[in-house]
Amino acid sequence: MTVRTLNIRLLREGRDIERAFTDTFAPNAGRALQRGPWELIEGATVFVGQIYSNPPKWRSFIEEGSNEIPDEIFTGGAGAVIFVPIGARFAAICFGHIHIALNDDAFERQFGLKVTLNSVPGSNIRSLDLATPDAVTFQKRVQASRDSDVNAFGVDRLRDVARVAGGTPKDPSFARFVAGKDSLSITCELDINDVQKKCNEIFKVYEKTDYKTDFKWVDNLRPVIEKDLIEQLDEKLFVDLGELRKGNPVDLHMSPPEVANYIEGSELHYNGFGSHGATFHSLAITDYISELNRCKFTGDIKEIKEKHRISAKPSDKDQFSEKWKVYDCFIHEASLTSKTDTLYFILFAGNWFQVEALFKDSVNKFFDEIDTVNIIGKTAAHNEQELIANLVATRAADLLKLDREKINPAGVRNANLEPADFLSDKKHFIHLKDGHSSGPISHLWSQGVVSAEAFVGDKEFRKKLRSIVKSEKKGFEVHLPKSTERVVREKYTIVYGIMRQPYADGTLGLPFFSKVSLQVSVERLRKLGFDVAIELIEKPASSAGVRRGRTSSVATSEEAGGKALAKS
Repeated sequence: MTVRTLNIRLLREGRDIERAFTDTFAPNAGRALQRGPWELIEGATVFVGQIYSNPPKWRSFIEEGSNEIPDEIFTGGAGAVIFVPIGARFAAICFGHIHIALNDDAFERQFGLKVTLNSVPGSNIRSLDLATPDAVTFQKRVQASRDSDVNAFGVDRLRDVARVAGGTPKDPSFARFVAGKDSLSITCELDINDVQKKCNEIFKVYEKTDYKTDFKWVDNLRPVIEKDLIEQLDEKLFVDLGELRKGNPVDLHMSPPEVANYIEGSELHYNGFGSHGATFHSLAITDYISELNRCKFTGDIKEIKEKHRISAKPSDKDQFSEKWKVYDCFIHEASLTSKTDTLYFILFAGNWFQVEALFKDSVNKFFDEIDTVNIIGKTAAHNEQELIANLVATRAADLLKLDREKINPAGVRNANLEPADFLSDKKHFIHLKDGHSSGPISHLWSQGVVSAEAFVGDKEFRKKLRSIVKSEKKGFEVHLPKSTERVVREKYTIVYGIMRQPYADGTLGLPFFSKVSLQVSVERLRKLGFDVAIELIEKPASSAGVRRGRTSSVATSEEAGGKALAKS
């Protein structure tokens, strides 16, 4: 029997094949593909044609030194797709460059990934593409030279999103190798007369839930990429923007979508709807809403996504150098309810994610059970630098500032590891961050872990730290072990202090993704033997007063993110 490799997609339920193409290649369009029956299967239809044909980009370079270039030289790509009926659905067997002509939203997302994970056991993975959503989304591809256990691929089961997977199925009669994301690549023994039988077999595998045995974590987070679903969620976002414009409380917040040179106190402009450069000093949903009302904005969510921008100028610069889309700064939660289920979503850094309900509940439960402390208390400071300065001035008796003290662990140059922002006389290593400045709060979690690991495992680090503490405040070094002494870990607590503005109901919280990444760090610190505690430090909700075209006092800044998602 012939071994073949096929690329297969699954048409979404209720879609007909005429709507499976982009407008350019749709039936009756100017570049419509040739259509006809595929006679080996009753009811199967084939579309075939030239997808593109262009002069090669290198032609002009060759012509600089030669006139002997034939006019008929082109680069081109052909493509074809066979729609095979499988019950009430259609499988699409794709060839060549046909993907250019297909409308992605007409096909099931993650079809290939689900077939792969349902047919490949956790011990037979060969390739895995992962993405970790955060203020900056990190993506990685891990490939093994032979089938390997999924645990060897470095998967963060709390934070990683599976994008593509490949491996060897446990049933060799099904396939020799499969890999997929939205489409499925399957290598198998296949007689040309058994194509429909194989498509039905693939569909049955797709409908299974075997993946939950070894890959249950893939359900935790899923990027939403279906345009019609995004439109539904964006409409819910627009409705909540309308509620805010009416003065009704809604948990919609804003945060820089990427790590940027921005802190509270920078100058900000909201542009794209006639605001004419009104200056603010915080990224704040309240300020954006007030500008929409002042400018009598009457557009829709599409206009907001395409035209509304934020420009930022750090306090030490002369030009507005940072620019973001307003939409990319929104952090918002939404839910969609059907007759049988409720689905939860969060908008983060310009992307919607579907969050599995049980995963959401487990993350919130873990966060709620972390010890809380009240070391700092409510503050009038607007950013981390102001808070540190206030603590230095008022808490010298029980807190020693270690902010900006850099230590290189043994054998490392230019590491510049900061042990903490403060050390307390109760043996608290306190790490502080303004939760409304740029960059993900997860950086703070990592700082606490790396510092704790160095404190436990590096005598040279402890020696340098004790020396710094002694030089800053003689006698305070008694709270640290000597470099030759064993660290009694249970005596020390790693404290994360995050400055937060209150929600509409006056409570404090963290964005959902920040809770996810915090759980990873807390688990690592507990394995090291440390206690961990958290303090949400209430900062001013507003210090308003905006003067048009000039700098002003600090306005409200909000980031939060899916409070209802985070607390429900």
